[in-house]
Amino acid sequence: MKKHETLGQLFTKQYELSCQRLYDSLFDPIKHKRSMFDSKYSVSHLDNVESFVNDVVLNNETISSYLDPEDGKWYHPTTLEIEYFRSFPYFIEVVKRLPAKYEYSEQVNAMIACCDDMGLLNRRLDWQSYWNIDPRTKYHDYRGLTGSEIFNIFVEALRGDWKRNNRQAKVNARAKENEARHEEYCRYIDALFKRWSRLVVLRFDLGYKDLDVYNIDINVMLKDLIRFFGNMRHNQLFAFLRGYILKLEYGVGRGIHCHVVIFLDGTERNKSSHVYFAKEMGKYWEDVVTKGRGNYWNANANADHYEKMGRGAIGVISWNDTDKIENLKKYVVGYLCKMDQYFSPKWGPKLRLFRRGDFPDIPDIKRGRPRKASESYSGDPLIPN
Repeated sequence: MKKHETLGQLFTKQYELSCQRLYDSLFDPIKHKRSMFDSKYSVSHLDNVESFVNDVVLNNETISSYLDPEDGKWYHPTTLEIEYFRSFPYFIEVVKRLPAKYEYSEQVNAMIACCDDMGLLNRRLDWQSYWNIDPRTKYHDYRGLTGSEIFNIFVEALRGDWKRNNRQAKVNARAKENEARHEEYCRYIDALFKRWSRLVVLRFDLGYKDLDVYNIDINVMLKDLIRFFGNMRHNQLFAFLRGYILKLEYGVGRGIHCHVVIFLDGTERNKSSHVYFAKEMGKYWEDVVTKGRGNYWNANANADHYEKMGRGAIGVISWNDTDKIENLKKYVVGYLCKMDQYFSPKWGPKLRLFRRGDFPDIPDIKRGRPRKASESYSGDPLIPN
């Protein structure tokens, strides 16, 4: 926690982030029966690693040396040890599972670099199998150091790496870039609603099944996405498409996946179900594009749940539904523009991980019947499976 943040500000930030994560398959509140206030499920694997590194570099606590009670001195844990010692082997296991062909966030890159320098990524060191929660336990395979000593040496190594590689400046630059992108995408949404009075907003994830998750690289994903969207002109499923937003991510256990937001013309799709269209697009990805290797997650199937929570941001939205449009910007687009789970290929041409449709041409305002607040969705709530 930054020194200038109050507990109230920190809680507000965590609350807003948990609301954003409602629109991610990893935190599906229906599938996993999770509350957005449940801290146990508030972060993903890489989020945990990034939080650890952030706290290390922001915490200037001096590490005190100690001898165990047998040598006549008592052990005094640091606040970082109290918070993270038990999770430290888990952090190592997370970064060991990340493909070396990608760059990640500065926090994750620093974690990988320090683990590598200290030999913690060496498979011969079966760290987790005999890690003991007692920090005074000595590890003979690691120069006879205690768990506490290993942890604190690592903390100092992280701090040194962070300064030496000027990582904070890179974090700040990426934060500004994400903020600018979020503002741009919010303007894009405003332009879509200015051009069309009613839009059907679909939110789904596209990925790959467990057996293929580690065999798929970003180039395969991009080819599949090109095929997915390339057939739009010849597929009635994509008729009246007015816009889209995509973001590619890499997650531990999920591999490469894509967050998708689709905007359909609500005046043309008035009698169709948004749940149905998101489902059919997901099945098209799963069965046709990837030939059974892919999978999908349909956030629109949870739309009623989001509505009850006051976080409705998908489905049929009219131009004058300011609450839903603001939720769309804040929780859906805001989540896509988050800082975590960043990755990019180390080699080859630079690839765009964020993509959106073109800004629509806004016609000149003509005289005639203005938009009315009563212009709302009256279609069928569901189409049978």
